[in-house]
Amino acid sequence: MTNASAPELPHGDPKLVASMFDRIARRYDLMNRLLSLGMDGGWRKMATKMCQLSPGDRALDIASGTGDLAFEMAKKVGNDGFVVGLDISREMLLLGHHKSLQRDEKRVDHQEGDAMHLPYGDNTFRAAAMAFGGRNVPDLTGAFAEMTRVLKPGGRVVFLELNRPTLWGFRHLFDFYFHKFSPFVGGLISGDRAAYEYLPRSVDNFESVEDIKVCMTRAGLVDVRVKALMFGVANIHAGVKP
Repeated sequence: MTNASAPELPHGDPKLVASMFDRIARRYDLMNRLLSLGMDGGWRKMATKMCQLSPGDRALDIASGTGDLAFEMAKKVGNDGFVVGLDISREMLLLGHHKSLQRDEKRVDHQEGDAMHLPYGDNTFRAAAMAFGGRNVPDLTGAFAEMTRVLKPGGRVVFLELNRPTLWGFRHLFDFYFHKFSPFVGGLISGDRAAYEYLPRSVDNFESVEDIKVCMTRAGLVDVRVKALMFGVANIHAGVKP
């Protein structure tokens, strides 16, 4: 089992974040299924629905990882549309590209890049989404500002992220599961306990649901709405570029 390091808190050093995800890339999809009890796929489908994509649209999936959200978005943009899956971890992107080849999916392009400095022009995409990557960017408001910049007017930013639930009792169960069970299982399966000890720390210290809404508004988005999933274990925020 590796003793490699992970960030202490969310919004850590991008190089450390990239190194952590490179290490756990090959077990990432499996751990997502296990730790979310198989619900993460449905959450991504809901996030894709909130992007309000149409055939022929261009869409951007930031912190794309192995591409699961990008593949859902590709179903909506159709054969005439296009999806870019951007990530800072090369190992995650390689796995995403391999999945594209297996699926004969030509509408998704997996590209290496930084969420804080998107390598795209203004007004390029109809939707920009991020799933489970907000804790790993240095500045959440800055990331939203970049997402807003590359959107066409009327386009949508959609943000899916884990949060601590507020329902009494359920919150205590969630804390036990996340702080005790997840690091143990994650370390056992991935061989990298540090990465899965970072997961609950990053959620504990991440912006609240209301703070995320404020960050999106400060980034220039309007009509920001929130959809809670599984009693608030995860939330989807969606805002519109004027």
